[in-house]
Amino acid sequence: MSFNNVNLFNLLENTQIGVVIHNANGAVEYANPAAASMLNLSLEELKEKSLDGETWEFVDMENRKIPYDELPIARVLATGKSVDNQIIGKINDTSGQITWFSVNAYPEKYDTNSSPPPFVVVYFTNITSKINDFSYRDIVQNSQDMILVTEAQNIDAPLSPKIIYANNALCKHTEYSLEELLGETPRILQGALTDKASTQRIRQALVAQRPCTETLLNYTKTGTPFWVQMNIFPLTNDFGEVTHFAAVQRNVSEMKFQSEQLDKRNSELKRIKHNLENLVHERTSELRDANLKLEKLAYFDALTNIPNRHAFMDAFSKSLMFAKRNNHEVLVGIADVDHFKSINDSFGHGFGDEVLTIVAQTMQRFFRAEDAIGRIGGEEFAFCIVLLSQVSPHQILDRLRKKVSKLHQTQPLLKGHKITISIGSVQTKELQHRSAKQLLTYADKALYKAKNNGRNTVECIQESVKLSPISAPEPLEDKSREAL
Repeated sequence: MSFNNVNLFNLLENTQIGVVIHNANGAVEYANPAAASMLNLSLEELKEKSLDGETWEFVDMENRKIPYDELPIARVLATGKSVDNQIIGKINDTSGQITWFSVNAYPEKYDTNSSPPPFVVVYFTNITSKINDFSYRDIVQNSQDMILVTEAQNIDAPLSPKIIYANNALCKHTEYSLEELLGETPRILQGALTDKASTQRIRQALVAQRPCTETLLNYTKTGTPFWVQMNIFPLTNDFGEVTHFAAVQRNVSEMKFQSEQLDKRNSELKRIKHNLENLVHERTSELRDANLKLEKLAYFDALTNIPNRHAFMDAFSKSLMFAKRNNHEVLVGIADVDHFKSINDSFGHGFGDEVLTIVAQTMQRFFRAEDAIGRIGGEEFAFCIVLLSQVSPHQILDRLRKKVSKLHQTQPLLKGHKITISIGSVQTKELQHRSAKQLLTYADKALYKAKNNGRNTVECIQESVKLSPISAPEPLEDKSREAL
């Protein structure tokens, strides 16, 4: 190894910038210590993950998972062109916090006509603090509350503490421009009628470097008085030293003046105010109840009061994502009430509705709170269980089948009529390329088999049985199984 190569290697090993080198196939050939530390992966783990591009899990600024072909390495390999300053985030599996990186990548070509390049250099820096600082500043600047920041030193009159920041809302309310406020003291907003006791309490809090809350009369640039509710608190640096004070202020003039007027009115006006408040409270409660009913209609089945198809698919997708991240198995299935059409025809739709409701409640009590269940149409109910340990899926589902078959003994509403269900399910750990619809389609096929085997049975496709590929799974429809 030449002297220059040794120097370059030492530079890469000791720089604070993460550097990863991929070969023409996208596999990791080298990663310096900074890269391994920032990604919280060893070189061996990086190499292993790079062999399967779909295992990379990064998000963009909108918290959307970035597909592999949009990552810098894939873009360079596909186009042969450099990628500059792409911002991507990595979610910590334990804390859920996102670490943000600014990523650059370029192709290294000995021959400019070679495609793809022999290898790709990716280097990145941690910009989490910059992202967060920008977000906080953006929020503060556009807040509807007035926000003021001053220095913490020399708080005594007449010149201190000095204003170093004021947001848009404060400039708008006080009619001062930011340039006019910077370097001034907050006393510029006070006047002859500002309560001296309140300002003295504020001074004592600043001296003690503790938070305080006061309601104070301030004045605009043109002399218009307005009341503010002011919350003042100290700001500290990384060493715990108080360097600034922040004041969050809200214009409460209308509230203040209204309160003073109401105090002078007679008991009749107070009674009217009380009645109005009760009316507002009643209407608010009615609106809240209406919103709760609408939300329930949107996510819960109106008949059985368990999650509907939309809510189930949402919970199902979340369970699959959790299982994929943690390499767990899932058990996905569909339960169908046997001979349901005959039940409706023989005993009426009212009795059929009671059957569906009782079966749904039985399933809700049977499954755990973290399991996904729902009525997906007609007499069909679907479920998804994340298997955290070695269990027998067939035994689990057969217990459910037996519970339903004995409901006529304990449920007076069933009038002694025995109700049974057939269950089709699939147990698998192969989730990387499996969608929710595909797994439901496998469970649907197993259900057909259970029906063909005489109903009141459980059919489970085990993980050991290779799942046949489905090129375009058809969505399940709300249909009866009576044709079987």
